[in-house]
Amino acid sequence: MKFSAAVWDHADGVRVEEVELLERHPRDVLVRIEASNVASSEASALLGPAPAPADLPPDLPPGLALPPLPLHILGHSAVGVVEEVGPSAEGVKVGDRVLMTGNNNCGVCHFCQRGRYDQCAAMALFGPATARTANGVDVHPLGYVGSLAEWAVVLDNLLVPVRTDLPADQLSLIGNPVCTGVGAALRTARIEPGSVVAVVGCGPVGLSYIQAARLALADQIIAIEPLAHRRAAALRMGATTVIDPAETDPVEAVCELSGDAGGVNQGRGADYVFDAANDASATEQAWAMTRSAGDLTLAGLDPRPGARVSFPMVQFSNFGKTIHSCQMGSLLMRRDLPWMVRLAERGQLDLASLAERTYPLKAVGEALRDVAECNVLGATVDPRL
Repeated sequence: MKFSAAVWDHADGVRVEEVELLERHPRDVLVRIEASNVASSEASALLGPAPAPADLPPDLPPGLALPPLPLHILGHSAVGVVEEVGPSAEGVKVGDRVLMTGNNNCGVCHFCQRGRYDQCAAMALFGPATARTANGVDVHPLGYVGSLAEWAVVLDNLLVPVRTDLPADQLSLIGNPVCTGVGAALRTARIEPGSVVAVVGCGPVGLSYIQAARLALADQIIAIEPLAHRRAAALRMGATTVIDPAETDPVEAVCELSGDAGGVNQGRGADYVFDAANDASATEQAWAMTRSAGDLTLAGLDPRPGARVSFPMVQFSNFGKTIHSCQMGSLLMRRDLPWMVRLAERGQLDLASLAERTYPLKAVGEALRDVAECNVLGATVDPRL
């Protein structure tokens, strides 16, 4: 069986080409893609070939100098319909509408057994090859999914059956970025009612943080974002205050907004800070605006090789702050994604605004470019167009 897919090549970048399915494994499920999210992490492919080890900073710690990546199909969050099920696959059947996410949740590893599904040992950047190019080169699915394509072959436990009539473009965002933002706020950090929340970076993940903070009954939701259209979206989705960091020092502003005027709590900082800015300097600001004994949750990832953050040692040792790293919202996918669908059905999660533009598969390069340049709040690809 042949189909079109957005393939990333280490030397040439992204292209749409025809590939042929390989023989499937017993737990594999064949899914016809309805829509796939275009993630900012994948948009970085537009920056050109990944740096070779010789191009990396000389003081980069061992293990961070990645070798050339294999040929792979982009896309790790999508919605589709099950067309074929392997003989050992469980939990799905032909005809099911399913969400796809790159969080494995194997259930048996050291981390899953301790409730840290976000660190599942079975997760990997790429799954085994599922297709082959016309030149005979194996193609691997990104995050075991590879959904920027007409079809995807996915392990059964990466699929979440849902019963809903929500549009495909909106559903494709739930497996990421929505689950990352909502899960981080409600499962990782566990925002308490009446809290002061600050969100650094208001892309799709940041806007999901904001919506979850609203659902958690936060008293103040302060959004820090340099782009005007994203600040406007933050206000629509529940932010009580927006700050342009190009005009106002965000740390000073958050500390001023979060304290009692003239009282003992003056300038204390936010109770919960969420970083989704993908910039190391913004992460350092996020730390600085977190109050003593507050919670800082990180989902942003500076794509520059060797990017680092630094915090004053005395604050790191004595201020009692908790830092959470957040992979896919710390969620158990089959437990948590269905209730996010219900939130969207009830109008409590605005997915329509996040799915700002849908592109055909042949225009995936344009979609990636628009995401990389922040021209849209969110982008999806519908291979049926």
